Amino acid sequence: MSTVATTPTVTSGTGKYDSKSPEQFKSKSPDKPERISSKESTSLVTVGPFRPKRQPLESIITTTSSKGKQVMDKLENRLTMKDLNKLQRVFMTEGDGYDNKLALYRDQFCEALSILLEKGTREEYGELFDKIDVAREGSVDWDKFASHMLLEFYEKDDRVKSTQVPQWKDLKSLPSPHKDVIQKVVFLKNTNKYVAVSKEGTISIWPQDLKQSRSFKTGTDTCKGRDLWITHFCALQNINKLALAFTSKEISIYDMSTKLDFNCQYKIQGLPYTPLSLDYWSNPNNPNEALLVWGDVGGFVNVIFFNSANIALFERPPAPAGEKQEPCLSVQLQDVIAEHTYKNAKYTVHEAHKKEWVRQVTYSQYLECFISCATTNVNSMVIGWMEKHTSVTPSKNQQISKEILRKSEFHISQGINAFDYNQTLNLIATAGVNHHVCLWNPYVVSKPNGVLRGHMASVIQVHFMKSRAQLISFSKDKVLRIWDVQLQVCIQRLAGMFPKGPEVYSCLYFDEQRERSGLEKNRLLITFNYQLTMMEMKAEIRDRIMSHDKPVIAAIYNSTYNQVVSVCQSGILIIWMIDTGQKVKQFTSAHGNAEVTCLSQDPTGTKLFTGSTDGTVKIWDFNGHNSHALECAGGQPADVGQVLNLKRSVVVVGWARYVTIFRDSALRDTGALFSQVQPSEWKGGQEHPEDILCCAFTAPNTMVTGSYDGEIVVWNTNSEQASRHLSQRSRRKMLKSRAKSNVSSMNRDVARTSETDAESRPRSRPNSRPKSTSNGGTKEEQNEFGFAVSRLIFLESRKTNSGGGGANLMSCGGSGIVRFWNTSTSSLVAEFTAHANASIIMTTDKLNQWLVTGDADGHIKVWEITEYCMHSQTDVILKSSPPMKCQFQAHNDMINSIDMCERNERSLIITASSDCSVAVHDVRGNKIGIFGQEEHWKIETYDPAEELEDEEGNSEEEAEEEGEEELELEVESVWEPDERAITEPDTHRFNTWDNTCLGKNYQETRVRKRERKQPGTIPNLPYLTWEKTGQAPAGPYSLQPSSGINVVYWTHQNIGVGMPFDVQYMYRALETQILLDFDPPSKPDVVTITQTANNAINIPKLPALVDRRIIFKRSLSLKQPVPEKEIFPKYILDFEAKMKSYHKMQLNQQLGGGLKGKLGAGGAGRTSLQNIGLQLGQHALKSPPKALNKSLKVPGGRKPGSRRTSVSISEMS
Repeated sequence: MSTVATTPTVTSGTGKYDSKSPEQFKSKSPDKPERISSKESTSLVTVGPFRPKRQPLESIITTTSSKGKQVMDKLENRLTMKDLNKLQRVFMTEGDGYDNKLALYRDQFCEALSILLEKGTREEYGELFDKIDVAREGSVDWDKFASHMLLEFYEKDDRVKSTQVPQWKDLKSLPSPHKDVIQKVVFLKNTNKYVAVSKEGTISIWPQDLKQSRSFKTGTDTCKGRDLWITHFCALQNINKLALAFTSKEISIYDMSTKLDFNCQYKIQGLPYTPLSLDYWSNPNNPNEALLVWGDVGGFVNVIFFNSANIALFERPPAPAGEKQEPCLSVQLQDVIAEHTYKNAKYTVHEAHKKEWVRQVTYSQYLECFISCATTNVNSMVIGWMEKHTSVTPSKNQQISKEILRKSEFHISQGINAFDYNQTLNLIATAGVNHHVCLWNPYVVSKPNGVLRGHMASVIQVHFMKSRAQLISFSKDKVLRIWDVQLQVCIQRLAGMFPKGPEVYSCLYFDEQRERSGLEKNRLLITFNYQLTMMEMKAEIRDRIMSHDKPVIAAIYNSTYNQVVSVCQSGILIIWMIDTGQKVKQFTSAHGNAEVTCLSQDPTGTKLFTGSTDGTVKIWDFNGHNSHALECAGGQPADVGQVLNLKRSVVVVGWARYVTIFRDSALRDTGALFSQVQPSEWKGGQEHPEDILCCAFTAPNTMVTGSYDGEIVVWNTNSEQASRHLSQRSRRKMLKSRAKSNVSSMNRDVARTSETDAESRPRSRPNSRPKSTSNGGTKEEQNEFGFAVSRLIFLESRKTNSGGGGANLMSCGGSGIVRFWNTSTSSLVAEFTAHANASIIMTTDKLNQWLVTGDADGHIKVWEITEYCMHSQTDVILKSSPPMKCQFQAHNDMINSIDMCERNERSLIITASSDCSVAVHDVRGNKIGIFGQEEHWKIETYDPAEELEDEEGNSEEEAEEEGEEELELEVESVWEPDERAITEPDTHRFNTWDNTCLGKNYQETRVRKRERKQPGTIPNLPYLTWEKTGQAPAGPYSLQPSSGINVVYWTHQNIGVGMPFDVQYMYRALETQILLDFDPPSKPDVVTITQTANNAINIPKLPALVDRRIIFKRSLSLKQPVPEKEIFPKYILDFEAKMKSYHKMQLNQQLGGGLKGKLGAGGAGRTSLQNIGLQLGQHALKSPPKALNKSLKVPGGRKPGSRRTSVSISEMS
């Protein structure tokens, strides 16, 4: 097995495109475009579809896969959106091409893509140029390139869609009112209903949900009902009628317009032979033109053309005087042939098959011909050609031809049962009696275009899936195959799922009509005699994230390396990082061509075990080395279901009724690097009557196994002997209890005395169980897999509770029921339906707090089982379910495995599904991610407070909305007219704003708006009026006393003594800790200010302001200055020094030129920004701050900001 280690790669986004502009591609064009050689032109030749002759299927699939790899390696498929954006920017520059845009020649195109993309070689770029330049113009512009890419993407989409294997839901059996063979099923477009008609004359009508609405019984008066059969029918879609063919050699046409009655309007009688198949066609451009064609037992194809179908198929003769018109008109075929009585109908006939029954007949509008088939070697399929028109669809005035001009005869060995024509592909598929499906060109009768081999019995039905270019075929042995028409290979085989029984008559109908929402229905209706079944195709998810290319079988968490290991059907094993979702390693071809069925690991987390359909189990390490191969079935194919690693042995189950064991001694005895190990003998022998599907182990020596019939056996691994059988819900036990209940019910007295609940419950449980568990009981009896046990899990945290009667074992299976068992007492403690009527699997965490279940539809449910079945119960089995934490849709297909782990205090759920993905969720349903996605994830600790806040917020909003609605309803319900409107009509006025919904809503919006601040309404805030009131201002700069700080009031004269004014305020604001009560001081007068200025004041020493990072431009010199080198980085200081020297030099030049003291005179020598700076600086020197001007008054009439005042202050300092 090869190993591929993947590491994250980072691609540079600059490339060579950033260094060169698009102008470099505008080189001079040559006078003549380059001639393309013959070798280069061969790349344009289109290769036809693969046509295998007699190659084996393996070689076909290999060739197909290699061809798919070649398609994926094309240059067009390697281009990303970033690449296309780069090319578009280049092509959108100005040039000599169309619309004055850039057009590149071949050499320029190759050079441009080599620089921009780096995704291929020059040869590949040249081939791409040749593909785009189909017209050989010699140049390519953006329009040509974009058109080619669009066509390439369309072809790729169609190719992927045709090769995509359809995924089907489970087969559903519909309740049918029919008692004989159903002849055909059709869909009525006008009423959106399905119609089915059986041989005995029962017509059933089904709505789109396929719940039976009504049924009718029809017949004819010409013969008795027991001698009458309906051979076939068809729907007359444009006039909402049904045409039924009877063995009495007549065709009856019924009207379905009325819902109450099912009336017969016309009876075509006098047919020479019994009609066997019918078909109807109407002109879409002229609905009055239509035709009815039928094939009979004489080998003739009969056609009636109508020219007034919307008015009446046949003209009704006038009724005799005094008599009513008969509702049913009997039409003789001879009258139609004569063309006298019925002028709006014309009849024609041609002999297609000489005295052979015509199995099917149809009219093709595209080919304008009639196609019929028969089960004979000669003339197996005949095409009757009519006159060809100039257009495919006849116009309104152009009538269709009424004569058969020529015939094409196809000879097929043993004949064909049915056929289908695909107009898009122009192919006819035939269902051969010789087990082959042939694809024919309608114009080539010598040999078919392809032969599809694979059926082992006669093919009875074929049908094209037109939207997918695929073909459905169904054979007599009840095997359904789906073929890829382009590759002519079988891509899907369905068998074993259809009703069993003797040889049956079946017919197919595939409904691919679109619903109103635009989605395709994709329903396949199959009949088996009188039974009607339906398979529905699962919805396809485009652009989905896939972890593997094939369905994922299992995904397990490895706690040793904190990694997730997943494996798919094809044997590709991938190791992922659980914390990020990143791929670590990938191993391929684990079991060669065999399909992998299971995956497990040893308790140490260092070895992996994989089982496959070839009956082998391989042991791997995390480097991809295979050490042993365990031969479980003696070299014969066998489906390995589960591998269980015990302390000294390996147990394998899944395909037989006994346990297969490999002992460690046999593994150690093999000295080779790779060895094949044979199984040892299991001493316990066979205890299960059916195949063992699963097993589980708990220390020290207890193992349990579950089988297909629902029986659970408890083993002792030391003695390898069975100790107990848990068969309360096995098939054998249920059948016995059902038989006893039937006998007791027959002998039971009608008048039975009443008993207490405790006495009646155990006795009535066998009788009432099928009724009480309606979801599981009846379905279990009908479904064979309903008894199967799919998972067994020991509750490791409850080992001590088993003796007290609590549950210590869980089981689940095909019925969707989870059961809790006590292995000590061999009793069933509880059971509940987790998923109704679905096959489920389950897992639990190490602490057995959460139970996680998953079904075949991709649904996950999380249950809290912490207190569930912890203690002993009464004899009554607990039916209630544990509390469900959440449920969510994890996948779009069946879930194959579930595992749990815990990372960053979050319980995670790891699920693997058949939709090719491995997903990670938490127990609350939050999606973490899907392995294989581009973005890596990070698992963070879950915060329950956020969820509670969201829930509380949502609940409060809902409660408010409900309360508002209730208030509105109450107000509306108790409304009464105001009496003042009658008593005081002159003064009373009705206020519309208070009593109407419009007024209330307007007032609410006005109130919610922000209040406008009008002038003159400024509140009396303390920090605005503290000068007048004498109160200290509130706010961060208030001079309130604090602990350990002396409050000092400063004036303009004594500010310079110790500190600047704003530094003192900032210091008080930053160092204030606990505010104390104080008496506000009175406003100081001028005398106090003068005395205070003359007195020496002890100023506290300020701390260093380095930690505060507070820099003041107007600060005076401090006693302990802080060096600027400790505050600013070096590059700022250097820049400041350069600026100072520059300004000094400029100032000296200006002063030397006689410009001292003048501003603006040197405008020619300096910039406007420098002028503004000088003006602002001189203005700041002249005028002090406004706060000081307002708060201080200097005697003598001088302004506090004058030059003299500033000089005196400096002298005082």
